[in-house]
Amino acid sequence: MVVTREGFTRVVANSFAGLGFPAEAPSVFQFPMRMFAKGDDLTAINRNIDRVVYGLTEWQPQTKTKGTFAPPNVTVTGEDYDEAVASMNLLFLKNMWGDGLPVAPPTEKRVNWILTGADLSRDTVIATVYPHGGIATVEGIAVALAMAGGRPEYLPVLIAAVEAITEPKWGLWATNPTTESVIPAIIVNGPVAAQIRLSSGYGLLGPDPQHPAGVAIGRAVRLIQQNLGGAIPGIGTMALFGGMRATNAVFAEDEEGVPPGWKSLSEERGFPKGANVVTATPVNGMMNMAEHFGTREVNDGTLSMIARFMSIPNGSMWSIQTTLEDWNSPDLARGVVLIPRGVAASLAADSGYSKLDVKTFLWKNAKIPWSELKVMDLAQNFIQRAARLGISEGSDLPLATKPEQITLVVAGGSASGHSYWMPVGHSNRHMVSKRIRLPAPAKWDELLERAEHELYSRVPCADPASCSI
Repeated sequence: MVVTREGFTRVVANSFAGLGFPAEAPSVFQFPMRMFAKGDDLTAINRNIDRVVYGLTEWQPQTKTKGTFAPPNVTVTGEDYDEAVASMNLLFLKNMWGDGLPVAPPTEKRVNWILTGADLSRDTVIATVYPHGGIATVEGIAVALAMAGGRPEYLPVLIAAVEAITEPKWGLWATNPTTESVIPAIIVNGPVAAQIRLSSGYGLLGPDPQHPAGVAIGRAVRLIQQNLGGAIPGIGTMALFGGMRATNAVFAEDEEGVPPGWKSLSEERGFPKGANVVTATPVNGMMNMAEHFGTREVNDGTLSMIARFMSIPNGSMWSIQTTLEDWNSPDLARGVVLIPRGVAASLAADSGYSKLDVKTFLWKNAKIPWSELKVMDLAQNFIQRAARLGISEGSDLPLATKPEQITLVVAGGSASGHSYWMPVGHSNRHMVSKRIRLPAPAKWDELLERAEHELYSRVPCADPASCSI
Protein backbone atom coordinates (compact mmCIF):
# COMPACT_ATOMS: atom_id res chain seq x y z
CA MET A 1 0.00 0.00 0.00
CA VAL A 2 1.34 3.38 -1.00
CA VAL A 3 0.44 6.95 -0.23
CA THR A 4 1.94 9.24 -2.86
CA ARG A 5 1.39 12.58 -4.48
CA GLU A 6 -0.46 13.20 -7.73
CA GLY A 7 1.43 12.19 -10.86
CA PHE A 8 3.83 9.84 -9.08
CA THR A 9 1.78 6.62 -9.13
CA ARG A 10 3.80 5.05 -11.93
CA VAL A 11 7.08 6.03 -10.29
CA VAL A 12 5.94 4.24 -7.14
CA ALA A 13 4.85 1.19 -9.16
CA ASN A 14 8.28 1.13 -10.81
CA SER A 15 9.99 1.16 -7.43
CA PHE A 16 7.61 -1.48 -6.08
CA ALA A 17 8.49 -3.78 -8.96
CA GLY A 18 12.17 -3.42 -8.09
CA LEU A 19 11.44 -4.56 -4.55
CA GLY A 20 9.61 -7.65 -5.79
CA PHE A 21 6.05 -6.45 -5.18
CA PRO A 22 3.38 -7.31 -7.77
CA ALA A 23 2.20 -4.68 -10.23
CA GLU A 24 -1.25 -4.75 -8.61
CA ALA A 25 0.06 -3.26 -5.34
CA PRO A 26 -2.33 -0.38 -4.74
CA SER A 27 -1.65 3.31 -4.48
CA VAL A 28 -4.66 3.99 -2.31
CA PHE A 29 -4.26 7.72 -1.96
CA GLN A 30 -2.71 10.40 -4.16
CA PHE A 31 -2.49 13.64 -2.27
CA PRO A 32 -2.68 16.88 -4.30
CA MET A 33 0.65 18.29 -5.49
CA ARG A 34 0.19 21.46 -3.42
CA MET A 35 -1.42 19.90 -0.36
CA PHE A 36 1.46 20.88 1.90
CA ALA A 37 1.97 24.32 0.38
CA LYS A 38 1.37 27.36 2.57
CA GLY A 39 -2.33 28.17 2.77
CA ASP A 40 -3.57 24.74 1.70
CA ASP A 41 -5.39 22.36 4.05
CA LEU A 42 -5.28 18.62 4.75
CA THR A 43 -8.91 17.75 4.06
CA ALA A 44 -7.85 15.41 1.26
CA ILE A 45 -6.44 13.08 3.91
CA ASN A 46 -9.73 12.97 5.80
CA ARG A 47 -11.62 12.18 2.59
CA ASN A 48 -9.37 9.20 1.90
CA ILE A 49 -8.68 7.87 5.38
CA ASP A 50 -10.87 4.79 4.88
CA ARG A 51 -8.86 3.80 1.79
CA VAL A 52 -5.63 4.22 3.70
CA VAL A 53 -6.87 2.03 6.54
CA TYR A 54 -8.10 -0.61 4.07
CA GLY A 55 -4.74 -0.67 2.32
CA LEU A 56 -2.91 -1.10 5.61
CA THR A 57 -5.16 -3.69 7.18
CA GLU A 58 -7.15 -5.70 4.62
CA TRP A 59 -5.67 -5.57 1.10
CA GLN A 60 -4.05 -8.77 -0.14
CA PRO A 61 -2.25 -9.31 -3.46
CA GLN A 62 -3.64 -11.73 -6.00
CA THR A 63 -0.16 -12.61 -7.26
CA LYS A 64 1.49 -15.13 -4.98
CA THR A 65 4.71 -15.96 -6.84
CA LYS A 66 7.63 -14.02 -8.21
CA GLY A 67 10.70 -14.72 -10.30
CA THR A 68 12.78 -13.59 -13.24
CA PHE A 69 12.56 -14.46 -16.89
CA ALA A 70 14.45 -13.72 -20.08
CA PRO A 71 12.15 -12.17 -22.70
CA PRO A 72 12.16 -13.85 -26.11
CA ASN A 73 13.98 -12.38 -29.09
CA VAL A 74 11.99 -10.05 -31.31
CA THR A 75 11.76 -10.66 -35.05
CA VAL A 76 11.33 -7.67 -37.36
CA THR A 77 10.84 -8.01 -41.11
CA GLY A 78 10.78 -5.66 -44.09
CA GLU A 79 11.06 -5.67 -47.86
CA ASP A 80 14.73 -4.75 -47.48
CA TYR A 81 17.24 -4.02 -44.73
CA ASP A 82 16.43 -0.30 -44.54
CA GLU A 83 12.72 -0.98 -44.10
CA ALA A 84 13.42 -3.61 -41.43
CA VAL A 85 15.63 -1.18 -39.49
CA ALA A 86 12.98 1.54 -39.72
CA SER A 87 10.31 -0.90 -38.52
CA MET A 88 12.55 -1.99 -35.66
CA ASN A 89 13.03 1.60 -34.52
CA LEU A 90 9.27 2.21 -34.58
CA LEU A 91 8.73 -0.99 -32.59
CA PHE A 92 11.36 0.02 -30.04
CA LEU A 93 9.75 3.43 -29.57
CA LYS A 94 6.27 1.95 -29.18
CA ASN A 95 7.59 -0.38 -26.49
CA MET A 96 9.67 2.40 -24.91
CA TRP A 97 12.94 0.53 -25.44
CA GLY A 98 14.57 3.31 -27.47
CA ASP A 99 15.50 6.85 -26.52
CA GLY A 100 14.17 8.86 -29.47
CA LEU A 101 17.34 8.61 -31.54
CA PRO A 102 17.76 5.82 -34.09
CA VAL A 103 19.19 2.68 -32.52
CA ALA A 104 21.42 0.12 -34.19
CA PRO A 105 19.78 -3.31 -34.50
CA PRO A 106 20.95 -5.47 -31.56
CA THR A 107 20.98 -8.60 -33.68
CA GLU A 108 22.31 -11.86 -32.32
CA LYS A 109 25.38 -11.52 -34.56
CA ARG A 110 26.13 -7.97 -33.42
CA VAL A 111 25.59 -8.76 -29.73
CA ASN A 112 27.87 -11.79 -30.01
CA TRP A 113 30.50 -9.50 -31.52
CA ILE A 114 30.14 -7.01 -28.66
CA LEU A 115 30.51 -9.86 -26.17
CA THR A 116 34.03 -10.57 -27.44
CA GLY A 117 35.05 -7.51 -25.40
CA ALA A 118 34.82 -9.39 -22.10
CA ASP A 119 36.07 -12.72 -20.76
CA LEU A 120 32.79 -13.27 -18.95
CA SER A 121 29.90 -15.59 -19.78
CA ARG A 122 26.91 -13.80 -21.24
CA ASP A 123 24.67 -14.77 -18.31
CA THR A 124 27.03 -13.36 -15.66
CA VAL A 125 25.02 -11.02 -13.41
CA ILE A 126 26.75 -7.64 -13.06
CA ALA A 127 24.16 -5.67 -11.10
CA THR A 128 20.52 -5.02 -10.25
CA VAL A 129 19.43 -1.70 -11.74
CA TYR A 130 17.07 0.16 -9.44
CA PRO A 131 14.43 1.35 -8.90
CA HIS A 132 12.77 -1.08 -11.33
CA GLY A 133 15.16 -3.85 -10.38
CA GLY A 134 16.11 -5.15 -13.83
CA ILE A 135 18.99 -7.62 -13.83
CA ALA A 136 22.01 -6.39 -15.79
CA THR A 137 23.75 -9.44 -17.20
CA VAL A 138 26.80 -9.17 -19.44
CA GLU A 139 24.54 -9.97 -22.39
CA GLY A 140 22.00 -7.33 -21.39
CA ILE A 141 24.75 -4.73 -21.12
CA ALA A 142 26.07 -5.81 -24.53
CA VAL A 143 22.59 -5.38 -26.02
CA ALA A 144 22.47 -1.78 -24.75
CA LEU A 145 25.93 -1.11 -26.18
CA ALA A 146 24.90 -2.61 -29.53
CA MET A 147 21.80 -0.38 -29.61
CA ALA A 148 23.97 2.65 -28.87
CA GLY A 149 26.25 1.88 -31.81
CA GLY A 150 29.12 0.74 -29.60
CA ARG A 151 31.96 -1.67 -30.16
CA PRO A 152 33.37 -4.64 -28.18
CA GLU A 153 36.40 -2.71 -26.92
CA TYR A 154 33.98 -0.35 -25.13
CA LEU A 155 32.37 -3.20 -23.18
CA PRO A 156 34.89 -3.43 -20.27
CA VAL A 157 34.47 0.28 -19.53
CA LEU A 158 30.68 0.04 -19.75
CA ILE A 159 30.58 -2.95 -17.38
CA ALA A 160 32.73 -1.09 -14.82
CA ALA A 161 30.50 1.99 -15.16
CA VAL A 162 27.37 -0.08 -14.48
CA GLU A 163 29.07 -1.66 -11.47
CA ALA A 164 29.90 1.80 -10.14
CA ILE A 165 26.50 3.49 -10.50
CA THR A 166 24.62 0.48 -9.09
CA GLU A 167 26.59 0.52 -5.82
CA PRO A 168 24.03 1.40 -3.09
CA LYS A 169 26.05 4.38 -1.87
CA TRP A 170 26.09 5.86 -5.39
CA GLY A 171 22.32 5.93 -5.12
CA LEU A 172 20.89 5.03 -8.53
CA TRP A 173 17.76 3.90 -6.67
CA ALA A 174 17.27 7.58 -5.76
CA THR A 175 18.90 9.45 -8.66
CA ASN A 176 17.01 7.49 -11.33
CA PRO A 177 13.45 8.44 -10.23
CA THR A 178 14.10 11.90 -8.71
CA THR A 179 12.65 15.18 -9.99
CA GLU A 180 16.19 16.53 -10.26
CA SER A 181 18.13 16.47 -13.53
CA VAL A 182 20.89 14.08 -12.42
CA ILE A 183 23.29 12.22 -14.69
CA PRO A 184 26.28 9.99 -14.02
CA ALA A 185 29.65 11.56 -14.78
CA ILE A 186 31.92 8.64 -15.67
CA ILE A 187 35.64 9.52 -15.49
CA VAL A 188 38.14 7.00 -16.88
CA ASN A 189 41.81 6.67 -15.96
CA GLY A 190 44.46 4.36 -17.35
CA PRO A 191 45.79 3.28 -20.77
CA VAL A 192 42.39 1.90 -21.79
CA ALA A 193 41.13 5.45 -22.38
CA ALA A 194 43.55 6.12 -25.21
CA GLN A 195 43.23 2.57 -26.51
CA ILE A 196 39.49 2.94 -27.14
CA ARG A 197 39.80 6.60 -28.18
CA LEU A 198 37.88 8.03 -25.27
CA SER A 199 38.08 11.82 -25.35
CA SER A 200 40.13 13.74 -22.80
CA GLY A 201 40.86 16.86 -24.85
CA TYR A 202 39.28 19.35 -27.23
CA GLY A 203 35.49 19.16 -27.50
CA LEU A 204 35.24 17.16 -24.30
CA LEU A 205 31.69 15.92 -23.57
CA GLY A 206 30.56 16.69 -27.09
CA PRO A 207 30.39 14.81 -30.41
CA ASP A 208 33.75 13.82 -31.86
CA PRO A 209 34.23 11.32 -34.73
CA GLN A 210 37.88 10.98 -33.70
CA HIS A 211 36.86 9.90 -30.18
CA PRO A 212 33.46 8.19 -30.45
CA ALA A 213 33.67 5.97 -27.38
CA GLY A 214 32.27 8.39 -24.78
CA VAL A 215 29.00 9.09 -26.59
CA ALA A 216 28.34 5.40 -27.24
CA ILE A 217 29.20 4.28 -23.70
CA GLY A 218 27.20 7.11 -22.14
CA ARG A 219 24.18 6.38 -24.31
CA ALA A 220 24.39 2.70 -23.41
CA VAL A 221 24.46 3.61 -19.71
CA ARG A 222 21.34 5.67 -20.25
CA LEU A 223 19.56 2.83 -22.08
CA ILE A 224 20.41 0.54 -19.15
CA GLN A 225 19.05 3.13 -16.71
CA GLN A 226 15.86 3.27 -18.77
CA ASN A 227 15.25 -0.30 -19.89
CA LEU A 228 16.47 -2.08 -16.75
CA GLY A 229 16.02 0.68 -14.19
CA GLY A 230 12.67 1.89 -15.50
CA ALA A 231 13.76 5.53 -15.89
CA ILE A 232 11.19 6.58 -18.50
CA PRO A 233 10.20 10.27 -18.13
CA GLY A 234 6.95 10.72 -16.26
CA ILE A 235 6.79 6.99 -15.47
CA GLY A 236 9.99 5.89 -13.76
CA THR A 237 11.78 9.22 -13.52
CA MET A 238 10.20 12.55 -12.66
CA ALA A 239 13.16 14.78 -13.58
CA LEU A 240 11.68 18.11 -14.64
CA PHE A 241 14.58 18.62 -17.04
CA GLY A 242 16.51 15.96 -18.94
CA GLY A 243 19.87 17.72 -19.12
CA MET A 244 22.50 15.57 -20.87
CA ARG A 245 20.61 12.35 -20.26
CA ALA A 246 20.80 11.16 -23.88
CA THR A 247 24.52 10.44 -23.52
CA ASN A 248 25.35 11.17 -19.86
CA ALA A 249 28.95 12.39 -19.38
CA VAL A 250 31.69 9.86 -20.13
CA PHE A 251 35.28 11.06 -20.59
CA ALA A 252 38.90 10.38 -19.69
CA GLU A 253 41.29 12.35 -17.55
CA ASP A 254 44.09 13.94 -19.58
CA GLU A 255 46.79 12.10 -17.67
CA GLU A 256 49.57 13.38 -19.94
CA GLY A 257 48.52 16.88 -18.92
CA VAL A 258 48.63 16.21 -15.17
CA PRO A 259 51.55 18.33 -13.88
CA PRO A 260 54.57 16.65 -12.25
CA GLY A 261 53.88 16.06 -8.58
CA TRP A 262 50.11 16.02 -9.04
CA LYS A 263 48.14 12.77 -8.78
CA SER A 264 45.49 11.67 -11.23
CA LEU A 265 41.96 11.11 -9.95
CA SER A 266 42.39 7.34 -9.77
CA GLU A 267 45.67 7.69 -7.83
CA GLU A 268 43.93 9.99 -5.36
CA ARG A 269 41.33 7.29 -4.94
CA GLY A 270 43.92 4.71 -3.98
CA PHE A 271 44.70 2.97 -7.27
CA PRO A 272 48.25 2.56 -8.61
CA LYS A 273 49.47 4.75 -11.44
CA GLY A 274 48.53 3.21 -14.78
CA ALA A 275 45.55 1.24 -13.46
CA ASN A 276 42.43 1.15 -15.64
CA VAL A 277 39.71 2.65 -13.44
CA VAL A 278 36.22 4.11 -13.77
CA THR A 279 35.04 6.71 -11.25
CA ALA A 280 31.34 7.61 -11.24
CA THR A 281 29.84 10.65 -9.55
CA PRO A 282 26.37 12.21 -9.90
CA VAL A 283 26.16 15.73 -11.39
CA ASN A 284 23.22 17.93 -12.32
CA GLY A 285 24.63 20.41 -14.80
CA MET A 286 27.67 22.00 -16.41
CA MET A 287 28.95 25.55 -16.45
CA ASN A 288 31.72 26.90 -18.64
CA MET A 289 34.02 29.37 -16.87
CA ALA A 290 36.13 31.74 -18.99
CA GLU A 291 39.33 32.85 -17.32
CA HIS A 292 42.91 34.03 -17.73
CA PHE A 293 45.98 32.37 -16.28
CA GLY A 294 49.61 33.42 -16.01
CA THR A 295 51.01 35.13 -12.95
CA ARG A 296 50.34 34.10 -9.37
CA GLU A 297 48.11 37.14 -8.89
CA VAL A 298 46.06 36.43 -12.02
CA ASN A 299 45.80 32.76 -11.14
CA ASP A 300 44.49 33.52 -7.66
CA GLY A 301 41.90 35.90 -9.12
CA THR A 302 40.73 33.26 -11.54
CA LEU A 303 40.56 30.58 -8.86
CA SER A 304 38.42 32.98 -6.84
CA MET A 305 36.07 33.24 -9.82
CA ILE A 306 35.89 29.44 -10.11
CA ALA A 307 35.15 29.22 -6.38
CA ARG A 308 32.33 31.70 -6.87
CA PHE A 309 30.76 29.41 -9.48
CA MET A 310 31.17 26.50 -7.09
CA SER A 311 29.38 28.37 -4.31
CA ILE A 312 26.22 29.09 -6.30
CA PRO A 313 23.44 27.74 -4.03
CA ASN A 314 22.56 24.18 -4.99
CA GLY A 315 20.18 22.29 -2.73
CA SER A 316 21.81 19.03 -3.80
CA MET A 317 24.95 19.93 -1.86
CA TRP A 318 23.27 19.52 1.50
CA SER A 319 20.53 17.23 2.77
CA ILE A 320 18.64 17.00 6.02
CA GLN A 321 19.46 13.29 5.90
CA THR A 322 23.22 13.86 5.67
CA THR A 323 24.94 12.26 8.65
CA LEU A 324 28.20 13.37 10.19
CA GLU A 325 29.80 10.19 8.86
CA ASP A 326 28.67 11.02 5.32
CA TRP A 327 29.69 14.65 5.68
CA ASN A 328 33.23 13.61 6.55
CA SER A 329 33.46 10.78 4.02
CA PRO A 330 36.18 11.21 1.38
CA ASP A 331 33.72 9.67 -1.10
CA LEU A 332 30.93 12.22 -0.59
CA ALA A 333 30.12 13.65 -4.03
CA ARG A 334 30.67 17.42 -4.17
CA GLY A 335 30.80 18.05 -7.92
CA VAL A 336 33.73 18.07 -10.34
CA VAL A 337 36.04 20.89 -11.42
CA LEU A 338 37.54 20.29 -14.87
CA ILE A 339 40.66 22.25 -15.79
CA PRO A 340 42.55 21.80 -19.08
CA ARG A 341 46.27 21.04 -19.09
CA GLY A 342 47.16 24.66 -19.90
CA VAL A 343 45.45 25.83 -16.72
CA ALA A 344 46.95 23.01 -14.67
CA ALA A 345 50.43 23.79 -16.01
CA SER A 346 50.11 27.47 -15.09
CA LEU A 347 48.89 26.68 -11.58
CA ALA A 348 51.79 24.30 -11.05
CA ALA A 349 54.58 26.24 -12.79
CA ASP A 350 53.59 29.92 -12.43
CA SER A 351 52.01 29.69 -8.98
CA GLY A 352 53.92 26.72 -7.63
CA TYR A 353 50.69 25.14 -6.48
CA SER A 354 50.32 21.47 -5.69
CA LYS A 355 46.98 19.88 -6.46
CA LEU A 356 46.10 20.07 -2.77
CA ASP A 357 46.99 23.79 -2.80
CA VAL A 358 44.44 24.37 -5.54
CA LYS A 359 41.81 22.33 -3.72
CA THR A 360 42.51 24.20 -0.49
CA PHE A 361 42.14 27.57 -2.23
CA LEU A 362 38.80 26.52 -3.73
CA TRP A 363 37.62 25.02 -0.44
CA LYS A 364 38.35 28.22 1.48
CA ASN A 365 36.55 30.39 -1.04
CA ALA A 366 33.65 28.20 -2.22
CA LYS A 367 31.28 29.07 0.63
CA ILE A 368 27.86 30.73 0.83
CA PRO A 369 27.90 33.64 3.30
CA TRP A 370 25.44 33.38 6.17
CA SER A 371 23.94 36.73 5.16
CA GLU A 372 23.04 35.33 1.74
CA LEU A 373 21.53 32.23 3.29
CA LYS A 374 19.20 34.39 5.34
CA VAL A 375 18.13 36.42 2.31
CA MET A 376 17.42 33.22 0.37
CA ASP A 377 15.35 31.86 3.26
CA LEU A 378 17.71 28.91 3.52
CA ALA A 379 19.01 29.76 6.96
CA GLN A 380 16.44 27.70 8.86
CA ASN A 381 17.16 24.62 6.77
CA PHE A 382 20.85 25.11 7.39
CA ILE A 383 20.30 25.47 11.16
CA GLN A 384 18.59 22.06 11.15
CA ARG A 385 21.70 20.53 9.61
CA ALA A 386 24.32 22.57 11.46
CA ALA A 387 24.43 20.73 14.78
CA ARG A 388 24.61 17.34 13.07
CA LEU A 389 27.41 18.45 10.79
CA GLY A 390 29.37 20.34 13.43
CA ILE A 391 28.80 23.78 11.88
CA SER A 392 27.76 26.63 14.13
CA GLU A 393 24.85 28.96 13.38
CA GLY A 394 26.04 32.13 11.69
CA SER A 395 28.88 30.37 9.88
CA ASP A 396 29.28 30.44 6.13
CA LEU A 397 28.03 27.28 4.43
CA PRO A 398 30.99 25.25 3.10
CA LEU A 399 31.01 23.11 0.00
CA ALA A 400 32.80 20.32 1.83
CA THR A 401 34.31 19.39 5.18
CA LYS A 402 37.87 19.50 3.90
CA PRO A 403 39.80 20.30 0.71
CA GLU A 404 40.38 16.63 -0.09
CA GLN A 405 36.65 16.19 -0.80
CA ILE A 406 36.83 18.53 -3.80
CA THR A 407 37.23 16.62 -7.07
CA LEU A 408 39.68 18.28 -9.48
CA VAL A 409 40.29 16.61 -12.86
CA VAL A 410 42.63 17.65 -15.67
CA ALA A 411 40.65 17.36 -18.90
CA GLY A 412 39.69 19.41 -21.94
CA GLY A 413 41.67 20.98 -24.76
CA SER A 414 45.37 21.65 -24.29
CA ALA A 415 45.00 25.44 -24.21
CA SER A 416 43.92 27.52 -21.24
CA GLY A 417 41.14 30.12 -21.15
CA HIS A 418 38.21 28.02 -19.96
CA SER A 419 37.39 25.57 -17.18
CA TYR A 420 34.25 23.62 -16.35
CA TRP A 421 32.18 23.18 -13.20
CA MET A 422 29.86 20.18 -12.85
CA PRO A 423 27.78 20.63 -9.65
CA VAL A 424 26.84 17.61 -7.58
CA GLY A 425 23.49 16.03 -8.39
CA HIS A 426 21.13 14.76 -5.69
CA SER A 427 21.89 14.92 -1.99
CA ASN A 428 24.01 12.58 0.06
CA ARG A 429 25.42 10.54 -2.83
CA HIS A 430 28.92 9.08 -2.97
CA MET A 431 31.58 8.72 -5.65
CA VAL A 432 32.40 5.12 -6.57
CA SER A 433 35.47 3.78 -8.38
CA LYS A 434 35.78 0.38 -10.07
CA ARG A 435 38.63 -1.38 -11.84
CA ILE A 436 38.12 -2.09 -15.52
CA ARG A 437 38.52 -5.77 -16.35
CA LEU A 438 40.01 -6.27 -19.80
CA PRO A 439 39.87 -9.57 -21.68
CA ALA A 440 43.00 -11.69 -22.25
CA PRO A 441 45.87 -9.67 -23.78
CA ALA A 442 45.83 -11.50 -27.12
CA LYS A 443 42.08 -10.97 -27.52
CA TRP A 444 42.36 -7.34 -26.42
CA ASP A 445 45.15 -6.61 -28.91
CA GLU A 446 43.09 -8.18 -31.68
CA LEU A 447 40.06 -6.02 -30.82
CA LEU A 448 42.17 -2.87 -30.82
CA GLU A 449 43.81 -3.79 -34.12
CA ARG A 450 40.45 -4.34 -35.76
CA ALA A 451 39.13 -1.04 -34.40
CA GLU A 452 42.18 0.81 -35.70
CA HIS A 453 41.72 -0.74 -39.12
CA GLU A 454 37.97 -0.21 -39.35
CA LEU A 455 37.83 3.30 -37.92
CA TYR A 456 41.13 4.88 -38.88
CA SER A 457 43.02 2.56 -41.27
CA ARG A 458 46.37 3.51 -39.79
CA VAL A 459 47.52 0.00 -38.93
CA PRO A 460 47.51 -2.90 -41.42
CA CYS A 461 45.29 -5.76 -40.37
CA ALA A 462 47.03 -9.10 -39.69
CA ASP A 463 43.94 -11.00 -40.84
CA PRO A 464 42.17 -9.05 -43.61
CA ALA A 465 39.30 -11.55 -43.66
CA SER A 466 38.38 -10.84 -40.03
CA CYS A 467 39.01 -7.07 -40.31
CA SER A 468 37.21 -6.38 -43.58
CA ILE A 469 34.45 -3.80 -43.45
